[in-house]
Formats: sequence, structure tokens, C-alpha cells
Amino acid sequence: MDRPDITMMLVVHNAFRRDLARMQAAAAQGDDPAARTALRAGWATFSRYLTIHHTAEDEMLWPPMRAKLLDRSNETDLLVGMADEHSRLDPVLREIDDNLAQGASSRLVPLFDELATVLTGHLDHEEAAALPLVQEILTSREWQAFGDDQRRRIGVNGAGWFFPWLLDDTSQATKDKVLDLVPPPLRLVYQVIWEPRYRRKSPWRREPSTRR
Repeated sequence: MDRPDITMMLVVHNAFRRDLARMQAAAAQGDDPAARTALRAGWATFSRYLTIHHTAEDEMLWPPMRAKLLDRSNETDLLVGMADEHSRLDPVLREIDDNLAQGASSRLVPLFDELATVLTGHLDHEEAAALPLVQEILTSREWQAFGDDQRRRIGVNGAGWFFPWLLDDTSQATKDKVLDLVPPPLRLVYQVIWEPRYRRKSPWRREPSTRR
């Protein structure tokens, strides 16, 4: 059986880790107007993609995996735990939403610290335990259905922001590996339009990474 290529999953996880660090730093600057503007914009992108990612997992990844593991209770318990970890994030996400909407700053630092602890713990757990199981029991076609669901949720127009967001501040090797997975015309669009536009409009205003 062919095995899923989990490259995109790992790159998405690292993009969440990257943005968490940026938002923690911005929250620590208190009421600084530039930092607060960047934080709101960065949070809107981060929370949208996190919601899409976890919804797709809960609806399109864990259920078919559980159906294949009916006689392996430890593994089915693990997948139930993955969904439970998602649900533990929800109240933190809502409270951050509320604090940013209300312009409150006093709770943002501890809230982002809590989010970083819970989310990075979940991502580490998923990578250590759930993704090896994905590669053991799912076919590439089944894995693609999960990826296709996320792409539908992001939309064709949304891809123009998603890909440069995903690859922001990654190594050239990572960029090459991800862009090899998309059709050549989209690679050109990414290089000529999407990435320069993202660099101009990103709340973090970062120059392209020189890391290899």
C-alpha cells in the first residue's frame, strides 16, 4: 500500500508554531498601536486556518481512521483524544477573540501563553503518535481526501494568501518541497504575485528568509 506524504501537515504545524511565537511577542508589547494592529490581523489569519485544519481533522481524518481501527482500542482512544484536545482549545480561542474585539490587553499575555502551551502540546502529540498511525493505515487517496477538504474550505481565492502565509520564514528547501506538490502554473503565480503581495501586506512585514 502506498503511504501518505505528510509533508504539508508538518509545514502547517510549524506555521502555527511560528505565528504563536509572533503573537506572544506582539501581546507582550501591551498597548503599542503597531503591535496591536499586527496582532489583530495575524490572529484573524491564524485562527481561521487553525479552525479549518482542526475541523477537517475532526470530520475527514479521525472518523475514517477510527473505522479502520475497530479492533485496536488503544489507537481508537488516541484518535478520540486528538478530538478532545481540539475541544480544549476552543474556550481559549473564544476568550482571545473576545479580548481582541473589546480592545482589552491585560489578559492577552497569559491567554497567548496558555494557547501556546495547549496547542504546541497537541501538535507535538499528534506528530509523535497520530501521524505515524496515518502513515500505517491510510492510503494516499484517503489522505488526499483530507487535504482536498481543507483546500475546499480555503477556496481558490484564499490560496493566494494561504501559500505565502504557510511558507513565510521557512527555509528554501521547505519552499521547494511544498511548491513541488502544486501544479507548475501555481508555482509561477506564487513567485510572481502571491508571495510579493503577501510580503507587502503581511502584518509581520518580514523579508523572505535566507535560511537553507
